[in-house]
Amino acid sequence: MIISRSAADTSTEQTQSYTTSEETSRDPIKELNKDAFLELLTVQLRYQDPMSPMADQDFIAQMAQFSSLEQTQNLVESMNRFTDSFMRVNAVGQASSLLGREVEAVDSETGEKTTGKVTKVAFVDGEPKLYLGDKVFSMWDVKSIT
Repeated sequence: MIISRSAADTSTEQTQSYTTSEETSRDPIKELNKDAFLELLTVQLRYQDPMSPMADQDFIAQMAQFSSLEQTQNLVESMNRFTDSFMRVNAVGQASSLLGREVEAVDSETGEKTTGKVTKVAFVDGEPKLYLGDKVFSMWDVKSIT
């Protein structure tokens, strides 16, 4: 940010003005994360009245809220990892259950139907791929199983 200063001197008063080359804008925070919570607590402690400091109970309550917030965020992260793992394990089970089975699959790009026995299952970028002879299909392309 560039700040420029201009001064105009009149006989009775001196006027100064300041301008900036860019306007600053703030986007409001929609969620209070632990960093924002710590920043608020730090600012509150920095600017508290030394003659009337924060009561111990208030400080302890805020620290308990912070601890609760952090534990909740950790729980959400753990649940997200668990869900991802569960989805992968479920996909492994579903894909491997098709080995040796006769399936009908439709190529998602060409719309061509192919019927054949699943001879191999491979995982590419976390997605199960089924091999029917020399053709490869996503597990989601399978339309029927016989």
